Amino acid sequence: MSETKLTKLMGKTYQRSMYRDDDFTKKEYYQTCGFYLQIGVHPFSKLGYGTSVWDASLALCQYFETEGIRFPDKKVIELGAGTGILSILVALLGGNVTITDQPTLLRQIERNVSFNIPSSFKSRVKVCALSWGRDHTLFPSDYDYILGSDIIYSFETIPLILQTLLHLSNENTIIYFASRMDYGHLLIGYGYMTMSQYFKTELVCRYKVKDINVYKMVRKTPTPGDLIE
Repeated sequence: MSETKLTKLMGKTYQRSMYRDDDFTKKEYYQTCGFYLQIGVHPFSKLGYGTSVWDASLALCQYFETEGIRFPDKKVIELGAGTGILSILVALLGGNVTITDQPTLLRQIERNVSFNIPSSFKSRVKVCALSWGRDHTLFPSDYDYILGSDIIYSFETIPLILQTLLHLSNENTIIYFASRMDYGHLLIGYGYMTMSQYFKTELVCRYKVKDINVYKMVRKTPTPGDLIE
């Protein structure tokens, strides 16, 4: 059943072109967890891959719906949020969400937030830049949830992501990552193997239709050999 729902979600409800818009070429519409989301996109933009909705983000949306996961007053941060669709959903599900990505993508994320988050929920959402392994220490370490979708895309970023996760998380933090495996089984496998040295890593869902894995991670008990930031 979840495979069918994911296929439907990935197919979008519909889309429409946006003319004379500096940020987006079209709006895509998705229905998930009882919400109807409007997401502005700009495929093939000079801003890179963050201006399109990625399948792994939709897989996490579908996973939260299937499992009935909600985030009432939970403190959540998303890494590499792209269009912001996942964080927007989590805010609508009750979370207090910090949406992060590169500085060049923040304007587009803020607009997508404005399309979807009612004024009564705006205080739940912050949009800001975060460079993995560089300015992560400017953020607190008390998040209830950390989210990421398709953010393992190069060997060079893996230690930066790990360093960031170790700072942002504590023993109570739950991490949900989703990865489309056919983007590089060796690379992605190495990424999760590296993180599993410091986090208990569980494959909680697999969507064969798009070769997407959803992982749940929590911190292991620190040992003398734990990574020092």
